[in-house]
Amino acid sequence: MFASLRLNLLYGNAQEIKGFAFREFGAYKDSMSDTIRKDAAQEWRQLCQAAFFELDALKLVERIAEARSAVLARIEDTLPKPINDEQSALRKALATLSTLHELAERDICDQKRIA
Repeated sequence: MFASLRLNLLYGNAQEIKGFAFREFGAYKDSMSDTIRKDAAQEWRQLCQAAFFELDALKLVERIAEARSAVLARIEDTLPKPINDEQSALRKALATLSTLHELAERDICDQKRIA
């Protein structure tokens, strides 16, 4: 009995290290999907920041498209979950990217008129 308990404990510790959490006889995995979700949360924020600080109007339009795509993908990922702070931030980011896109388009038109 002691050997079996020790083996279960060692196996449980090894699985926790791999990202598994154990409860009595069952297990649920939270490592890969949570890691992907955290990476996706960081990705859309980084892409938005890159767009917000881009000074070149032509590059800005590209960065906005990339950021918008990442934001929309993240919104799809979080739809089945209760509303949280990240979802609010996602909506604000979309609105900001939309405004920024309008300004970039105006700037591009102005540059074409001047040239």
